[in-house]
Amino acid sequence: MGRLRRGLACLITTMACWSVCMARDGTSARPPEQWNCGRDGRPALQILGSGAPLDAGGRASASYLIWLDSRPRLLIDVGAGAAVNFARAGADVRDLDAVLISHIHPDHVSDLPALLWSADVVERSRPLLVAGPQGRGEFPAIAQYLERLFGPQGAYPFMKDILARSSAFHLRIMPIAVSRFEAIPLTTLDAVRISAFPVEHGQAPTVAYRLDGAGFSIVFAADQTGATPGFAAFASNADLLVLHTALSPHAVKFAGVIGLPQNLGKLAARAHAKSVVLAHLMDFPPDDPREASFSLHSPTALEASIESVFRGRVTLAADGECLALGHPRRLRQPDG
Repeated sequence: MGRLRRGLACLITTMACWSVCMARDGTSARPPEQWNCGRDGRPALQILGSGAPLDAGGRASASYLIWLDSRPRLLIDVGAGAAVNFARAGADVRDLDAVLISHIHPDHVSDLPALLWSADVVERSRPLLVAGPQGRGEFPAIAQYLERLFGPQGAYPFMKDILARSSAFHLRIMPIAVSRFEAIPLTTLDAVRISAFPVEHGQAPTVAYRLDGAGFSIVFAADQTGATPGFAAFASNADLLVLHTALSPHAVKFAGVIGLPQNLGKLAARAHAKSVVLAHLMDFPPDDPREASFSLHSPTALEASIESVFRGRVTLAADGECLALGHPRRLRQPDG
């Protein structure tokens, strides 16, 4: 019966089959060489989505995958295209331990149902942690959002079992308070400490995440203005700070929602980050008069704006890019 379900899954979604229906030894699911990441036992960050809403040169929307012990263990945001790139990376959804959602904007969560459907059809047999912000105004809390997707009256009621604790595979939902600007310890995963920090992003309740592991620290700043009180201390001395730089240096009218690159660069400097990755890149089509407002209008100007105030290494993100973290670790033996 399990094989039949997997076969049906292949007909329903080729993407799901590529990532999880193939052999776990990698012989039939090996990713393209340029997507090969995290297989040497060393912690690594793989960028699944470096884009944002609107045109981003074919980039997927925001999503980041953390590899530990040669397995994909932690996913931060699941924007449009992330599920396909998860498959392209040769990742197996059964290996994931947690999904961290920064906020409920479509470019950060739209592929979550596809990812969880993949886990369901391949009969994942253990819970999955899903963390995200509490709600405010028109934005639902993470638990309410998942209920609207998978509850009996939701968009996908045939997946309602993933909300039931009695199911072997179910979601372990962790809401994150956003009422105060303070660090919030969440959990520890394989000796990696995970914490959150609410940040300012217009009306949307939004949280940034920090991971502290053996020999590495990485902060995902999320969509934010760059002026959130206390955030620089939260990101202090991070080895890698991922900044969402959607705007050009001159897009002042949008700066109340997401930070100008020069302000985010100053934030990185105040945090004494060792290096930054510029992601959440976006643009309008070339004939749109608003094109010059966004970061991909001139990547050179974007990087120059950051480098004018931040002295560490600056990298422009690309889908599939793999960044090694910390020190090599012995590979964990496969289960069984």
